[in-house]
Amino acid sequence: MLTRVQRLEQARAPTSPFVRAYGSFEAFADFVRAEVEAGLIDRRDMLGADGNGGVLRALLRWDREGMRRAVGA
Repeated sequence: MLTRVQRLEQARAPTSPFVRAYGSFEAFADFVRAEVEAGLIDRRDMLGADGNGGVLRALLRWDREGMRRAVGA
C-alpha cells in the first residue's frame, strides 16, 4: 500500500525543476529576463544575439524534451 501511495504522489509532483522552483518554465523565463534587464545576467549569454536563443533557449529545450530525466534532475 505504501508503495502505491508513493507512486501516486510522484505522479502528481511536477517533474520539471523549473516548475518546482518557479511554478512554470515561463515564470522562470520571466525571472531570467528581469535579471538580464537589471544587468545582473549577461544578455547575449542568456538570451542570445536575437533575444530568442542562448542559455534560456537551451534550458527550454532541455525541459520540454525531458532531457532532465536523462541526467537525473
